[in-house]
Amino acid sequence: KLDHGLIAIPDLVQERMLFVFLLEWFNFPEVPMQEEVLDLIGALSKHPTGAQMLREVGAVDFLTQLSPNVDPRLRTIVDGIFDQLFHLPEALPSCPPTTSYEPHSVPSLPTVSTSVRCLKFSVFPWLSLNTTDRHILSSNESSLRSDNHNLVRTTCELLRDVIMQDFPAEIFLQRPSTVQSLLSLLGLNVDGDVSYLTFQALACLEQLCRNLRSRLRFYRDPSFCSAKQDPVSQNSSISYPQEVRATQHSGVSSPEEISTRPSVVGRPVQRVRGDGQDGDAASSSGSSSQRGAPPRPAQQSPLPQPHPELPPEMEAEDSLELQLQQWSLARFAVVTVEHALPLIRTGEKSLKVFQRVLELLAEAQGLLGDSIAPEVWDEHSLTATELREKLRACIETLGDVIYYHHGMTSSEQPESSLIHHRMVFTGTAIFTIRLLQTLLPVEKAGDNLPESTVAAIFLVCLDSSFSVAYPLIHESAVAYLEQACFERYSLYRRVSRVSHCMEATCTFLKDAQAEGDKNWHELLELADQGIDAFPYHQHLPVVKECVQICSYLWKFAQASPLLQSESQKIFLKLLSHPLSPVKAETYSCTLSILKECLGVQNVAKPASSICSGVHFLLHSRVLYEISMFGLQDQAREVSAAAKDILLYLLKGRLMMTAASWSRFNEALYPVIPILQSYASTEDALGNCILLISEASAEKGDEVCSLTARLRAALRLLFTKHHVESVNKLYNILTSETVDLVLRRSAAEQLTIVLFLFIMQSMDCLLEPSICMLRKLVFADPSLRHSVAQQTSLLIMLLIVYKMCYLRYNLPFQAPSHHAVSPYCSVLPPYSDLLSLKPAWEALQITWNTAWHSGIDGLLDCCFVTKIKMITDLLAAVVLRISNLKSGLHDCVSKVRDASSHSTVTFAMTRMHLYLLADRLALKSTAQSNKTILQTLSWHNAVERFLMVRPACRQDERLLVDIVSFLNTFFKQNQSELDHQDLKWLLELLLNQVFLNKPQICEVLSGPFASELSLRLLQCLRLSDAPCFYGLPSLERTLRTMAHVTALPGWSTHTPNMEPNTLCLKYLSGLLEVISSFYVDLGGNSMSFMGKGVTKNAVICLLHLSHEMMKENKNEDWISLWSLGREQSSDGQSAAQLGLAWLIPLWVDRDPEVRCASLAVGAALSSLERGCVALSESCQNISGGLWATVLNILLERQECSMVRREAAFILQNLLVMPMPANAEEAKECAWQSPCVHDEDSGLCLVGLPALQALLYHCQFFESVGQMVKSCYMGRHAFTLSPPPPPANVTQGMVSTRPEHCHSDSAFTQESHPGGMTEPAAIVTPHLLLAVCGLLDNLLAVLPEFSLSALKQNQILENMARLERLVLSSVYYVQSLCKFLQSAAVHSEDMPFHREIFKPLLNNLISILTLPVADLDAQAQGAMLNTWADVLMLLATLLRRNQAAVGPSVGVALGKHWQRFSGDTHIHTPKCVTKGGDKQMEREGRRKQKIHRQIHVSSPSSAGEIDSCVERMKHIYAELHLESVKTGKILSQQAVATELRLAAVLMALWPWFLLDDLTMTAALELLCVYTANCTVACSALCSSSSGSSGSVQAVLPKTAVTNSLMHGVMKLASQVAPDNSSIHSLAFSLLANLAISRDCKGVLLKSNFLQHFLSLPMPKAGGRSSSPAAEPLFLWLKLLLNVSFGEDGQQMILRLRGALELLVGLAQSKHSSSKPTILLILHNICFCSANKPKVLANGMSTGFTRFYILMVDQHVPL
Repeated sequence: KLDHGLIAIPDLVQERMLFVFLLEWFNFPEVPMQEEVLDLIGALSKHPTGAQMLREVGAVDFLTQLSPNVDPRLRTIVDGIFDQLFHLPEALPSCPPTTSYEPHSVPSLPTVSTSVRCLKFSVFPWLSLNTTDRHILSSNESSLRSDNHNLVRTTCELLRDVIMQDFPAEIFLQRPSTVQSLLSLLGLNVDGDVSYLTFQALACLEQLCRNLRSRLRFYRDPSFCSAKQDPVSQNSSISYPQEVRATQHSGVSSPEEISTRPSVVGRPVQRVRGDGQDGDAASSSGSSSQRGAPPRPAQQSPLPQPHPELPPEMEAEDSLELQLQQWSLARFAVVTVEHALPLIRTGEKSLKVFQRVLELLAEAQGLLGDSIAPEVWDEHSLTATELREKLRACIETLGDVIYYHHGMTSSEQPESSLIHHRMVFTGTAIFTIRLLQTLLPVEKAGDNLPESTVAAIFLVCLDSSFSVAYPLIHESAVAYLEQACFERYSLYRRVSRVSHCMEATCTFLKDAQAEGDKNWHELLELADQGIDAFPYHQHLPVVKECVQICSYLWKFAQASPLLQSESQKIFLKLLSHPLSPVKAETYSCTLSILKECLGVQNVAKPASSICSGVHFLLHSRVLYEISMFGLQDQAREVSAAAKDILLYLLKGRLMMTAASWSRFNEALYPVIPILQSYASTEDALGNCILLISEASAEKGDEVCSLTARLRAALRLLFTKHHVESVNKLYNILTSETVDLVLRRSAAEQLTIVLFLFIMQSMDCLLEPSICMLRKLVFADPSLRHSVAQQTSLLIMLLIVYKMCYLRYNLPFQAPSHHAVSPYCSVLPPYSDLLSLKPAWEALQITWNTAWHSGIDGLLDCCFVTKIKMITDLLAAVVLRISNLKSGLHDCVSKVRDASSHSTVTFAMTRMHLYLLADRLALKSTAQSNKTILQTLSWHNAVERFLMVRPACRQDERLLVDIVSFLNTFFKQNQSELDHQDLKWLLELLLNQVFLNKPQICEVLSGPFASELSLRLLQCLRLSDAPCFYGLPSLERTLRTMAHVTALPGWSTHTPNMEPNTLCLKYLSGLLEVISSFYVDLGGNSMSFMGKGVTKNAVICLLHLSHEMMKENKNEDWISLWSLGREQSSDGQSAAQLGLAWLIPLWVDRDPEVRCASLAVGAALSSLERGCVALSESCQNISGGLWATVLNILLERQECSMVRREAAFILQNLLVMPMPANAEEAKECAWQSPCVHDEDSGLCLVGLPALQALLYHCQFFESVGQMVKSCYMGRHAFTLSPPPPPANVTQGMVSTRPEHCHSDSAFTQESHPGGMTEPAAIVTPHLLLAVCGLLDNLLAVLPEFSLSALKQNQILENMARLERLVLSSVYYVQSLCKFLQSAAVHSEDMPFHREIFKPLLNNLISILTLPVADLDAQAQGAMLNTWADVLMLLATLLRRNQAAVGPSVGVALGKHWQRFSGDTHIHTPKCVTKGGDKQMEREGRRKQKIHRQIHVSSPSSAGEIDSCVERMKHIYAELHLESVKTGKILSQQAVATELRLAAVLMALWPWFLLDDLTMTAALELLCVYTANCTVACSALCSSSSGSSGSVQAVLPKTAVTNSLMHGVMKLASQVAPDNSSIHSLAFSLLANLAISRDCKGVLLKSNFLQHFLSLPMPKAGGRSSSPAAEPLFLWLKLLLNVSFGEDGQQMILRLRGALELLVGLAQSKHSSSKPTILLILHNICFCSANKPKVLANGMSTGFTRFYILMVDQHVPL
């Protein structure tokens, strides 16, 4: 009916029940036509009455619960309905009308789409406030509206320093009254100037913008993403009495049980105002710890439940109405920009105002980008329309600001005003373009940019100084201009092209005048471009350079034709240039060159040396241009010069060589017809032309050939000169004084003339006569030949030619001359650019910049040029400001030489604006203003203001400005160059502190942090009573403390205090703060006031706990963390609080507080006393410490970071020794965990209780769900919910895909009935902690844990997350330890399955990652990760090599080349078992842990004993303690420097006397020569180390030439049974065989001949036979020898060696086949050896050889 117009929307919106029925439509079990119903609701919601009806019937709550359970495409429709419901009209109807609207009264609404796509982010999750917070906000709002300016100022300071630090930033959007008051202060003026209150409002709004961006990042952080709703589902933030118990989702307690919510008894204190100065407390907190809420069942219904009853302090607030009034993030950002722009619209404001406004606009621009989508320009929803209109208004205002400040730069203003306007213009232009880049796609600029903004962007595009300083912004401005106004863009392109030509002109002049070789092609190209810019620069010296270049290039006979052609084009372009000055200068320069070359002054010089300079003129094109257009040019200087040029050439016969004269005659011939038009007897040129036509010229004197002269004579008949001749003949004929003979001659000539006249009069007969003649000569060849000989007839035909041409259309066109020069270039219009001031200024800057080789040269020359383009002070000032380097230098100079506060403030503000412009323009560090400033000497300029204590209010304000600048300086564009600046600042500050200390510590950060920590401690303890703390000071102090204590070792550099003492003072002060602001207020107050203090104090305590663990070696300090005895509020007996103050923080309203406080618990629980203290503090909680932490870990709506810290606490608790049975429990001091069954009275303690607890809470099932739902997406995501699961089977949702990349903030948990509830996502950080927890569980409950792991397929699911191992090394460490424990406790773990292969491959790929470029901390983390990966691989191979070995081998093969060489190096056992030694060290650590956690576990006692025995055996083998992995290379270098080989050579005879000593020496040499060529060369070189006394005592055979000879003697001896010396000797020779020098020793000594006489093992014999061991040693040696080509030749030269190796390889029972095949493979690798191998009979056995290679896995 609506579609066909049978009923109207205003009729339907009156029916209340219609809305109820439409909403209840979705309560049916099966809901058809969902989209149609939602579309109808959306259409009704567009009407104001319909929207009100929907709100009244509860549509907001209903649709909120419905949205997560509908299809994703339907959610957009629901969002559109929300948009209509939350949009407030100007005046809500008080009551629905009783009658229908008439058609004419229906308001015309734009077409609204069914979804709102214009917002990336709308509103934050709603936060409820208690009465205290509402009172605080309302009190501050009323103060902001006060007429008392002092009250407004203090309120703004309180708001910025305290309230905005405590309250979440979204509170001020959800209750926008405070923001509205601040915005109203922006327009407050006092006496025409900006009020100081405006600065306060700007600071508050800027702080709010930063906080909002921080909160936005917080909500998008996967690690802190929580599905808890505030405040209802956030039940941990509400205080309950200890008598009332509530349960958690995890189900640790039975459904009938109710757990105690942690609470701390505190002192209630009234909080009256909230300004932090009067010890105020929550107005209703006096009984906050005594009020309760009804218990909640453990298992919730899967359907959405109504909110439970709120505590009294949260009541009396209409949340629905407030939510309708809240501001979206986009609205706040747009309104902020809208109210801030008027402050910079005119020029009366100070530059500091602009700085503060621009800082606010920069923050708001970030919020706009985070909240508004580009679809805002196309969408027709009410939200989009409103935003679009406001954005257009803001953009239009920005355009007006740019245009205003650009036009205010006049020479009449003082320099300070010029600087102000230019800085505002630059900053506003950058912000405008960045705003457009953020919100407006370029292709939509034409339809949405206001005209004033387009004009402003045009000015920005034309500003050449701006384009140089900010090229990326300028490029973007040009792109917007092109789309917005093509006419202006075309104008800009013309200016750009002209600028380019002007730059080319300056470059041409510099290169042309430079000495040395020149790039002529480039010069000619530059000259051609420079000619196009003549209308603008009119720099005529360019003409002279061009003409001279043309003259030069045409001088040489071998010159490049291309260069000559290009230069001639330029010369002709200049000769025909439309501008008369250019043309005149060209002719003048040409004439000068001509005079210089052909002038009479050169008579004595040889012609060949001078006339070549005019060759560029000796071309027909050039002479044609001069003759045709130069001679008749209207400019007298041009025509005169052209006449002189031709005259010089025509008379230059004697000054030219014969070749040049001939060249001139050849060029002149085509232009003679033109020159004859100037033939005359009245001037020199005319006479010269007449002489050309004379037929009586003598041989050699003629200019033209005879034919040419004949034609010239004929042409003269048609000239004016011929008519004059007829008149002269007639006068002679009629003159009576003339001789008769002359009169007769004149008569004969007149007869001929009259005959021609008669012929002309007979023109009527011409056509038939010529036709007849044509036919006759066409038909009769003989007649044609005879006519050809009749010259008179042909002459007659030529005479009548002109008449025929004029009267008849001939079948051909006679050649004619050009009316306009063909070389003349048409100038584009340029007068408009010269009259347009911005364009002309841009060209001025371009020309002068190029003329002085850059802006620096221009500034140095102070614009003194001969071009008269930039001569005024205005342009100089603007240019100096716009140039970044000169502008910053000017600022530094002003600060250094300033004599007043205002001068320094103005200069510092400029410097601040330069840095702020970098931030807005997104400049790189290398191109930033900060980098430029670091090249200037700015330290001394600023230093003097930091060393003097402020003496007045102006001093304080100036110091604030400088500190603000330093803050921006160090935060922005951070680089390595900052080190020097930080060092300067720290030295300056430490000099102020250590006045009596002559030297400052080299490492400044440590002393500074310690000294600053002492000063902060003093600030923290200023108050005698906690209730009188000054909140602003305390907030700042704690925030700074959080940063200082985050530095490791911050307490260790105090000169007059021990680190332990400083830590204890910090602990005392921080606990006092916690006691005052948390414990004394009940610990569970819903008030946000003081939350900033609490959060920062907890973070400081976390840092302090790690510092104390590092500095205190004993555990006595744990007791210091307990609060002392405090009197309870009801006057009961005193109680020891202990660590009870910490437990309520674990369930605080703020996730960051929960995370930090749990991290404190994790740090304290790392020590045994800490575990005991935490356990004692949870005695009043049902389930105690274990249940509390398990509840947090398993709560699916909790964020991952909080759950991670809970997992760390559990991991530490598992280290405590737990009894395994009741008997052990009697003697064990640690009675935890403890589970008591009230029905049966059974009580379990220790491991049985832990097992029961894990089983009851379904721990492993929850862990399995965590692994399955691990988030593997981006680091930040959108807040939209993910689509519902696709499959629902038997009421359970199917498992998510293995590699889910959803960017949603929440996942969905399934419940019976098919409904889902949101659950916080699981991040790798949480899995990291869970892996450590599972590792310890395997240690204490191995059988139970292994069974649960297999049942829930936890290992398999973790293997599916193989991509995570490439993103976090700490996760890899934890995972490897867990997998290693699993492998140690069970051999049948499924590590051999296909699913684990990608994980193994990624783990091994980590070993190939480079670490050289990492810092020390990252390198340490990476090395530890490598150790854990290697330990895991070693454990897997030891436990089940057959199953895991192939997978590990394949994975190693993929990455082998990246971390391994091709050479096999043998090292002794002490090196090859370096991994075992590391395992032993790791085993020692785990042995201690296992003894602590397995003290009562009989099932693992035997395993521990066997592990200990194995470790002892490994330790006995590793007796060479000096050799440690990672230090071998440095030790080898040291040993070489100490001449170890010479020392051992001297001792060698003594080694021969003692086998044990010889064994140790050989082992040392094996280590020394491993992979060290220098060491190998040292062993094979001869030495004189043996002294004479030794030779006298020992036989001569004991003395050798080198150590290698001695080793060869040991190896050649017959080996006794189990001889380690023999084996070590061969191992050492195998190392030496890699060296070329050592191979030479082996070759010369014939040592390899012993291999041929080696006894071979019998066929079918055992591999352990006496003959097998020597053969194995020899083969290892030959293998290393065969790696080099020289070694291969050595083996081939051994007669019979090749056959012996082939025979051994073909033996069926040889255990050395792989080694033999590798030797043969290496020999065959060289192509030169293949014929020798084939000649030795290998060809017949090649197939078998190949099969053997494949069977033994030898790489081919």
